[in-house]
Amino acid sequence: MGKSRSIVLWEARIGLPIDTPTHQPSDLAIAQMPRKPVRSDGVATYEKLVSTIDTIFARDDSRTISLKELADAANVPVASVYHFFPVPEAALAALVEQYIEKAAVEIMSNLEPAEGSNWQGIVNEIFARGRVFNEKYPAAKKVRLCPHSSESARYLLLESNWTLAAAIASEFDRLFVLAPHLHIVDDLAMTIILTDALWSTSIALHGEITDQYAAEAERAVASFLFPVLGAELPEK
Repeated sequence: MGKSRSIVLWEARIGLPIDTPTHQPSDLAIAQMPRKPVRSDGVATYEKLVSTIDTIFARDDSRTISLKELADAANVPVASVYHFFPVPEAALAALVEQYIEKAAVEIMSNLEPAEGSNWQGIVNEIFARGRVFNEKYPAAKKVRLCPHSSESARYLLLESNWTLAAAIASEFDRLFVLAPHLHIVDDLAMTIILTDALWSTSIALHGEITDQYAAEAERAVASFLFPVLGAELPEK
């Protein structure tokens, strides 16, 4: 499999190549993937449908979507909806793909550690931007941090954890001198998973990512990475 569009976008955003572990999708995840448009009119219809999915899924009470509901809301023939999304889970996967691409633009731009903050400053800034991103886009928060049944969406989110981790590692390599034995992509991916778990708990209990849970996630990330990176990394 070649590099996904999301990885290419991350590479373009940070100006560095990204190597990620290969996570093969299950047969079910492959079956639930959206069919991408080829012609210009198909692209316009597909984008209209994804925008409509976003609107529907951003509603407080929406956790699933029916393709008939999507067709009616977008004023698109049902046959066209089924062409792009053979099952409802494919529509959700298309929404996940959209937000992975948005995140590449909004989270990783213009990162520089604050004076004296070293690697902790980069990590804290990235996760702070992630929190803002999830609050800015209710549908993104719901598909990432709330339960749903789409195997394809879960696969894309799993891939995005390692893609973001590899992007952070590339930023570290740009800014700091890393020991040759360090292989930190998996460690960074684990911190993303830890953070998502705490944020998901906060949303389940309070309906939002609270300051308390954001602080708990920051402490968990620091505790996880400190034995790997130490108090600070030498700057380039």
